[in-house]
Amino acid sequence: MANNTNLGDTEEIILSLELEDGSELECQVICIFEYGDDNYAALTPTDESIEEIYFFGVEMKDLGEETEFTLNNIESDDLLEELSDVFDSLMDEDDDNGEWDEFINKKLED
Repeated sequence: MANNTNLGDTEEIILSLELEDGSELECQVICIFEYGDDNYAALTPTDESIEEIYFFGVEMKDLGEETEFTLNNIESDDLLEELSDVFDSLMDEDDDNGEWDEFINKKLED
């Protein structure tokens, strides 16, 4: 699991996800991490009343000063479970540094 994107690098990335019913849900990127040979993103809704974390495959394209992200749905329940475990492990590591607490406190203040 190398190349984990630091929470500080992603805390300002807000994306709109189109849901199955056609509505949109605004989400904040919690982190982008590598698992196996692929990159994944963990997102949470900006609406504090929704306590969910969503995982997507990520393709990143460096455009010089900007990076373009493409999110891909994950169809495998087994992979989603594995990503959840990896994410929990990453958050435990960040919790040791206080970064996760800072992220949660900032989200609660917004």
